[in-house]
Amino acid sequence: MKTYYIVRHCQADGQAKDAALTPQGIAQSHELAQFFSSIHLNQIISSPYKRAIQTTEPLAYAKQLEIKIDERLSERVLSSKPIDNWYEKLKLRFTYDL
Repeated sequence: MKTYYIVRHCQADGQAKDAALTPQGIAQSHELAQFFSSIHLNQIISSPYKRAIQTTEPLAYAKQLEIKIDERLSERVLSSKPIDNWYEKLKLRFTYDL
């Protein structure tokens, strides 16, 4: 049986595609590598976002694995401009009439 581990990126300096990890985020990425130190992994897959790649880099280095980038893991773009009531708009995207 396969086991999948899904990890959200560590603390980042924003939500832009090129937002990097903060110093705390970098420390968290090393803690993540330590957490997985005794767990066998076959591969590491990341979104193309800088913060996600940086999150997995210490783990990939420790496990001697290549980080595979999967564009399908990109975030949804709900709007090209800021929206004040973004949470309400987001909820509507996942609300279905049953």
